Formats: sequence, structure tokens, C-alpha cells
Amino acid sequence: MENARDLERQLSRSFTADHDSSFAQPQVLIPVQSTSLQEAANILESFRAQSKIIRDLFDEMLMELMLVRHPQYKKDQGRLEERYRHYKQAYLDDKPADLAGSWVLYGNGTLLHLLLPTDHYELRTSRNIGLLTNQEQQVFANAHIAVGGLSVGGRCATTLAMEGINSFFITDFDRLACSNLNRISSSLSNVGIEKTDIVAQKIWDIDPFARVELDSEGFAASHAQRMFNPDRLPDVVIEAMDSMDAKIEAREACRKHRIPLVWMIDMGDGVVQIGTERYDLDPHYPAFHGNLERMKQQVGRELSYVECCFSIFNHDFLPYRMADSFLRACNNEGAGISQLAGTVAIAAGAISKVVRKILLGESVIPEFFIDVNEKADPGYTEKRQQDRQQTHDLMKALSLR
Repeated sequence: MENARDLERQLSRSFTADHDSSFAQPQVLIPVQSTSLQEAANILESFRAQSKIIRDLFDEMLMELMLVRHPQYKKDQGRLEERYRHYKQAYLDDKPADLAGSWVLYGNGTLLHLLLPTDHYELRTSRNIGLLTNQEQQVFANAHIAVGGLSVGGRCATTLAMEGINSFFITDFDRLACSNLNRISSSLSNVGIEKTDIVAQKIWDIDPFARVELDSEGFAASHAQRMFNPDRLPDVVIEAMDSMDAKIEAREACRKHRIPLVWMIDMGDGVVQIGTERYDLDPHYPAFHGNLERMKQQVGRELSYVECCFSIFNHDFLPYRMADSFLRACNNEGAGISQLAGTVAIAAGAISKVVRKILLGESVIPEFFIDVNEKADPGYTEKRQQDRQQTHDLMKALSLR
């Protein structure tokens, strides 16, 4: 299975030219950090010369920030313009409006005039407050998250970015294919582009001041120090990789550095398996909750890729359609491993919650399941019993039960 996919990816790369230069970290100008206003003005002039589109969002964002900080002003619409004039005057602090806030030049030539980075963060996360406290939001602002595998993992990264995480290490050796668009939020124009570039761009579109480190070679033990950089170890690792070797190696690295690892399995239509391995609390915690090792002992030999995967899946929750389609994909009898965008979104939401609980020092159940059908289908119990039996029969035929 893995060799066939490797060949497919190599051929895909040979069809694709070098990636577009628009996929690059945006250039940022923060005038107050310049040595002089003249230096800032010169850099801004250079940004304008490179730009294709200029959007000045400063006033709109500053007005919104004022109302976030002073929601009572909404009750007195008659004085809103006057209040904003005074608020802006204080924010500018006698500087020209062009040299207040920050300017961001994206690789595609779009130039934006924004607020200062800290104010941008406060504004963009302001609707979190109430469900999150200011103190909790600050914890997320200071967190660093590593993500390996950017199909489901990419959705997890962008979800966390929207919720306030703004420091990431992301890795994947693959490029976007047209068939990925059934679950990866991107566009046809990005086919052939490295997934790391696409996810990083989405994060920078949310927060251009975010720190995003990219590794387009994928995770491997030979260069594990890229993800596990001693200068900035991740607070949590999200593992969503296909390679079994990479899954195991990532766990060994987390064990060594005592970093919690969170993983998910997209188990079909509305069914998600979420796992948490707390190597920060117990460096001897068994990988995959011990399921992989138990399966090896059961069959008395090394496992194939398919057997490894099925040993990790919880058969009681694994829908037959998913088990069957996964097996056919691994035998090159199907287009690929089946996934649905809605289920990927459920997984990303669940992972974001688990990551937040870990960052806040809260307890997390090592493994849990979400099955939308259980809540939505009145005939769930009977259908699930029939489906579970089919899955168990398939596992028995594969000598995995």
C-alpha cells in the first residue's frame, strides 16, 4: 500500500512545476519597531511598489476593537463617531495614520493595513471570550502545537489557529491532489502545491503574525529534531499521518521529550475515534494504548500495514463500509482511503477541544468516540448491531479477531 502510494506521489511531483512564489510567509512592517519614522515610510513605499491590491482595514478594525473594549458605546449611536475620533487620536499617538498599526504584504501581492499584532490577536479572538476566559485565551496564545499529516491534521491546525493558537510546526511530504478536495478545504488552483504551504497560508490568512514552521519532507526519526526542536518543544503533538513507521517514531520522540500526543481516526460517515497518549504524565504509557503490541502477540509475527491499522481501529465502532473500503484501497482495488469532509470537520473540532483541555491542565479520557448516527438515526441500535457483526466477520476473515 505505502509503496504504491509513494510511486503515485513521485509521478505527481514530476508533473508539477515548482510551487507558486505566492506561498510564502507574508512580509510584515510594524512602524513602531523601526528605528525611525522615515525608515518605516521607506519600507512602506517598497511594500506598495510590490503590491497588486491594497486594502486599508485599519479604521474598520480599530472601530471594532473600540467596541470590543467598550461595548457600552453601542447603546449611544449618536456619539459613536465622536468617540471613535478620540479613540483613534489616542491610538495614533501623534503618528501619521499610515505609520500606525502594521502593514502585511502577502506573496500574492495583497497589501493590508492592520492593527498592531497584539491588538489584532485580541480582536480576532474576542468572540471566544465568554466561552473561554481571558486567562485561558492567553494560555493558547503562548502555546506551540506540532501537527504531522495535513489532511485531517491540516483542518485541526486551521481550527486551532481560529481559536487562538498562533505557533505551529507542520509537516507533510505530500502535495494536494484533485481527489483530496473532497475533504481538504482548498482550491483547484492549488493542485500540485505542497500541503504544508497550503495550510501555512491558511494560518497566515487568519493571523499574518503567527509563527509557522514548515517541513515538507514529512516526519521521520532521522530528522525528528525539526519537530522536537529543543529551543521550542511543542506543547502538544497532533498525529494524523498515514505512515505506520512515522506514527511509531513520533510516539517514541514524544515519549523521550515527555510531550502529550493526540490522534484521531476518521472512521467513516460521522464516526470519529479520538486518542490521547499522555507521555507528559507517564513516559511508559503504551503506544496506541497497547493495541498494536497486543495484536502482534496475538498473531505471533510482525504485522502488515493493513494489520497494523486494523489493530488500532476499535472494531466495535468501525463501520463496515469504512473497513471494507479501507481494505480495498490498501489492495489497490479502490481509488483511495474513503473520507468525508463532514467527518473531518467533526474530528478537527474534537481534537481542538482535547488540545485545549491538555493545555489547561485538565484530565482527558484516553480514548473516546463520536458517532453522529447514534444521535440522528432512530434505528441506530439495530443497524449498528448488524453493521458491527459485518465488521467482526471481516476481521475474523483477516484473522484479526
